[in-house]
Amino acid sequence: MLSRMRAARCCASLSRQLGTAPLAPTASCASRLPLLRRRQQQQQPAPAARRCALARPSLRGFAAAAAAAGAGPASAPLVDRLKADMKEAMKAKDQVRLDAIRFLSAAVKQREIELREGGGAVTDEEVVKVIQKMVKQRRDSIDSYRTGGREDLVAKEQGELALLEGYLPTMLSREEVEAMVEQVIAELGLSGPKAMGAVMKAVAARTGGRADNKMVSDTAKAKLTAAK
Repeated sequence: MLSRMRAARCCASLSRQLGTAPLAPTASCASRLPLLRRRQQQQQPAPAARRCALARPSLRGFAAAAAAAGAGPASAPLVDRLKADMKEAMKAKDQVRLDAIRFLSAAVKQREIELREGGGAVTDEEVVKVIQKMVKQRRDSIDSYRTGGREDLVAKEQGELALLEGYLPTMLSREEVEAMVEQVIAELGLSGPKAMGAVMKAVAARTGGRADNKMVSDTAKAKLTAAK
């Protein structure tokens, strides 16, 4: 008796889920229960299908993110030039030049990541700053190796220095830097060593990386000291 009652309740529940007509009083619950269960299984998606359905939103999100990344701002002309030069060095099997360009490209890529995290984008001006930093490193290394009598390493650093300088814009002459520093000091009414930072910032904004930082610093120091 208890088994028939359970079968009846189960049939009624499955009928409601499947939207079928309720069980007639004369029908046998026990005979209809297997049929209702088969219908329930047929209406349910297979486990693999359920997994695919769950995965689709994530895949769509990933694809959208990839498309958004691909539709980002165009790279700076200097970055494109580096890529082209790297391909040429590979074709020519110029390992020395290839290694130098790869090292520079890695430094530019690191700067690009830093800018992206802050919501910015890499520009030619930013690439020039990276190159100028590496130029300074090479010059310092040349001085150190020369002092230590390592002419073999001096030659290597000089080769890389020449390659790096080839990517820099035409630099201002000493006379042009002096004129620029004098103009900035006069326009801003600056004087004394404490104004060094303001002068350097203003000159950098006007020259766009076309002035040697050390030359600007030495010139600004001399002019500000004389104007004190």
